[in-house]
Amino acid sequence: MVIKVYISRLAGNVHMKTKQTKIVDILTAKNIEHEEVDISDTNIPETKTFMQQYAKAKEGQIHPLPPQVFNGDDYCGGYEEFEDAVENNQIYEFLKMAPAKQQSEAKITVTSGLENGHRADTNRKAYVVHMNKE
Repeated sequence: MVIKVYISRLAGNVHMKTKQTKIVDILTAKNIEHEEVDISDTNIPETKTFMQQYAKAKEGQIHPLPPQVFNGDDYCGGYEEFEDAVENNQIYEFLKMAPAKQQSEAKITVTSGLENGHRADTNRKAYVVHMNKE
């Protein structure tokens, strides 16, 4: 899925523009495929409707404001949540892109000294977790 950053190119608020730019710059720097979706484009009003319907407004807001981040149609969060995820090195989890964990089983034999003059073998199971990078 492609990360979608809902922005407004007509934003008159400098703070909003700065937040939008920061999200896009970080995604670009991390080589995370993304697209900007301009909710101010009057030719595609359904983008604004979609963002307002599925993103979460902050307390005191009637509608959520850009920037808002989605993974496909799955809502990830707004600027503050994005910034927290970056600061905590959890951007892939925030973006719902965390590498899948796979568990595999291996059988090992542990040799532990002598028991009644014979080597005692103990069978143990070991679990290995593999991280898939995409």
